Amino acid sequence: MMGFRSVRIRVVTGRDEIPGLSPEEKAVHLAFRPSDKDFFSLLKACPGIELLQLPASSYEGLSKFIKMYLRSSGIYFVKGDVSGHWHDLNNYFVIPAYVVEKINELKIQGMSEDEIITEITNLRKISPDLILHFLHVSMPCPGAKKVRPNKA
Repeated sequence: MMGFRSVRIRVVTGRDEIPGLSPEEKAVHLAFRPSDKDFFSLLKACPGIELLQLPASSYEGLSKFIKMYLRSSGIYFVKGDVSGHWHDLNNYFVIPAYVVEKINELKIQGMSEDEIITEITNLRKISPDLILHFLHVSMPCPGAKKVRPNKA
């Protein structure tokens, strides 16, 4: 069996935290309603960002321009929450390696996306969009090609 790693998503609770983020951050959850300026600040602070997650309420309110801009920048943009996360104890929401491994196992077994989402959300509180991200981007089946949009 392949060795999967835990996935760490940096949780940002306010715009004042953005300038202090590490340029090495690859996955970020914005737990506040960001402005267009906040997105540009985030991209400047974390030039290698690959995944951006927002709560459903913030995600739905974003302009088409920002959604298009993020996608064209090669950033996977998902809606979801960081259920059970205590920011004052840890700046990261961690998806354990066993969950990532389970998603891959179910994919290899040929389960449908809906079946995988149901099983994983019963196992751990993770958004369906994030599960789909893992299914299609992070861990392709052996022999499958990883598809990545062009960085415009």
